[in-house]
Amino acid sequence: MGISIYYVAKREQPLTPAEQKAINDLVGRYAIQDLLAEHERTGQGYNGESFCIYDPDDPTEPGAIFEGATRLPDNSEEVFWYGIQHWCRLLSEIRRLLSGASWQVHIDDHDVVWDEKRREYDPSQ
Repeated sequence: MGISIYYVAKREQPLTPAEQKAINDLVGRYAIQDLLAEHERTGQGYNGESFCIYDPDDPTEPGAIFEGATRLPDNSEEVFWYGIQHWCRLLSEIRRLLSGASWQVHIDDHDVVWDEKRREYDPSQ
């Protein structure tokens, strides 16, 4: 059992097909299969998990149009921090896609701050 980053976006309108495609494209661009394969092969590096999106047809919260949780790597502070930053960059891009949604992103019980000026999640705050 490790530490995870959790994310949920809510709004009245469901995802459009264009939004879903854009999200899928982003998730593909941020895929970490090579890092996971390297860890599997060597036991070193990124031991977290791939980005996880829950089934949008079975939301865990009312109004949720996008949600999930991803276990972060925990085998070194450097890799842990890399994982946080990597997923926050992806979530920032997804948030910018989903206009009109209210968001919550947190790492266990620590909220990740949205920087409105830079329009990105800042895990350092």
